[in-house]
Amino acid sequence: MGLLIVILLSYIVVGFPDGSFTVSWTQMAEENPDFTTAHTGWILVGYSVTYTLAGVLLGRLNRRYKLPHIYFFGLVIMALGFVTLALSPNFMWKLITITVYGLGTGFMASSMNSYMAKHFTAKHNNWMHFCWGIGAAVSPLIMGQIMNLENASWRIGYYVITAIIAVVAVMLLWSFGRKMWIDEPAATQAAELLDDEADADGAEPLAPGHSKRYLTKQSHQFVEILTFFFLGGTDYTIVFFTGVAVYNMGLVDSLDATLLFSTIYYAFMTLGRLFAGSITRWFTEVTIIRISIAISVGGIALLAFTGNIVGMAVTGLGLAPLLPTLVSDTSHRFRPKVLPKIVGYELAAFGAGIAALFFLTSQVLTWVADYLPGYCPDPNAYGQYLSCQIAMNPQGYLWLFPLAAFFAIGVFCCNEYLELAMRRTGCTRQS
Repeated sequence: MGLLIVILLSYIVVGFPDGSFTVSWTQMAEENPDFTTAHTGWILVGYSVTYTLAGVLLGRLNRRYKLPHIYFFGLVIMALGFVTLALSPNFMWKLITITVYGLGTGFMASSMNSYMAKHFTAKHNNWMHFCWGIGAAVSPLIMGQIMNLENASWRIGYYVITAIIAVVAVMLLWSFGRKMWIDEPAATQAAELLDDEADADGAEPLAPGHSKRYLTKQSHQFVEILTFFFLGGTDYTIVFFTGVAVYNMGLVDSLDATLLFSTIYYAFMTLGRLFAGSITRWFTEVTIIRISIAISVGGIALLAFTGNIVGMAVTGLGLAPLLPTLVSDTSHRFRPKVLPKIVGYELAAFGAGIAALFFLTSQVLTWVADYLPGYCPDPNAYGQYLSCQIAMNPQGYLWLFPLAAFFAIGVFCCNEYLELAMRRTGCTRQS
């Protein structure tokens, strides 16, 4: 129980980068009048690339270092990134430092998700991601309150956040000294190579005295990773585009009202993870995944037909358990010694899906706008940071919702394919 508390408290800071940047960027842009939407795009790309890279490197690093040590290493990188960001004098330095803490965040997320998949259940993993939501919700409040103080700025905010991270670092060092972490050797290259020793049906041959079988075909691993690619696209397509879409379609009166859509989405996603962690005693992971996808597609449909904020709440509630539950379910499908490699690739694919499918959605909406009569209610209302050039026709935004639903169905299809593979090869879910 003590170890679980340490993990949950420390994972709160993993939500700090996402939450704090959304608030601090406004003041950064005011200090540099030349900043445009393109600069924001470069920063998001830089952050996503290094976050993805961390997931790809996790399996290789785990050959030499234990997962808790990689987690701590990621925390240190994140703290250094925040400090250098606070000192950065221009855009190029900001881009470099944000990519640095993107790497740290990626190491923390991938290593701890791997650790939780190996040693804890879907209930605990959902609670851990609930703590991420707390960090993502609290960090904008911390940054906003500091920015509102006289003679204070976003730079002071990042110093304060770094101080909080330092406290978490001390807590982790204390837990290492108390030997609270479950002892496990670093993975070896030989262990990864054993994963390729599959029989003809794609399941690991049973060792004497063992009754547990695992999927080992590379095609199974690819589909598992592809699941997270679609999940990343579903999540961020909805949260980034819906607010602007409902405004352009005339379903809300002001651009400020669209901010409530993102707030409601993350609030219900956070609460959904807390709730999902409480129902795992009655439902299996695969049942929770199926119910979650059905709820999220229903929420997307409600958004498409009504534009009501209730649809945003339902979508957030539906998507909430998917990431932590899918990560936990990986432990039932693949051998424990290769989990860090696979989970690392899963979270890397999640980041790649955010970038690739977000770009695809913006291109589709732009294509629709090019072939339908253009319409922009008030171009001046957007300023230079929220461009209305993505899709100027209000009806063109209707294409957003089928795309998001398609991405969610992609998650469902990949998961069902793996379920079928498990049944064919005799893999079972054992506690």
